[in-house]
Amino acid sequence: MTYLVVAVIGLGVLSLVNLGLTVVLARRLREQGERLARQAPPRVARPVVGPAPGTEVPEFSVSTVSGAVVSAAALRGERSLIGFFTPGCAPCHDQVPAFIELARDMPGGPGHVLAVISDGGRPTAKVPEHDTDRLVEDLTGAGAAQVVRGPSAGEAVTALAVTGYPSFLLLDAGGRVEAGAHGIAGLGGRPVLASSR
Repeated sequence: MTYLVVAVIGLGVLSLVNLGLTVVLARRLREQGERLARQAPPRVARPVVGPAPGTEVPEFSVSTVSGAVVSAAALRGERSLIGFFTPGCAPCHDQVPAFIELARDMPGGPGHVLAVISDGGRPTAKVPEHDTDRLVEDLTGAGAAQVVRGPSAGEAVTALAVTGYPSFLLLDAGGRVEAGAHGIAGLGGRPVLASSR
């Protein structure tokens, strides 16, 4: 019987110690949470997309799929939009409808919208909904942009220092970069266009 009493008392003391440690741990976790909540969230640098805003676009000359030649100089005079896509890139395909919608709002029309499809010299992707031909078809079918592919696309990517896909550049009438983003929403969409008309 003595052993049973000692065991029950020992178990009770152990439970009290465990409860005390749990209370202390809970208090410390709450204090740590409050301290973290008071701290400002870290600023995440926005990924660079082409030339910096305010920079004049470097000269380039590309051939469209219809055989027209487009240069940086040809994009001056009206606000312009340039989109960079690559096959096999699901976000690129996801951005096509938003790109087309924004392209249709450009004051200079399709002559001031360039869709660059860069396959990096690779053969067309095997996934049908993510291949170069599908991108060209979607973008030319909308009639909202001039479409560039092949070696000319590589020239545009190099000249405009594209860092990833999809990428979008909004240019002012003087050929300077207004905004660059990896998604149409990052350009500000319709408010950006409406603010400078």
